[in-house]
Amino acid sequence: MADVVLRAIAAGGRRGSKLADIICQLVVKGGELGELHQYPYLDGDEWKVGKCMPRAWLDRLAKAIETGAIDVVSSGRIVEILLQGQG
Repeated sequence: MADVVLRAIAAGGRRGSKLADIICQLVVKGGELGELHQYPYLDGDEWKVGKCMPRAWLDRLAKAIETGAIDVVSSGRIVEILLQGQG
């Protein structure tokens, strides 16, 4: 499903810009709510913890693209829906 999102962003235009905005909002708001996933990674000789967006959010964004909801629902509302686990 992530490929649907990546293709839409790469295509650019209004939809691509809107998706980029939604992803930025998700990361910021998701981080504030503690919803980002943590993962360990090695940086030289030191283990660190990184954060990433849950894969489910990309799957839900792909669904919004496929159903056309991305074109009629506001960015803010899409972010709210994704953070609530709906859709």
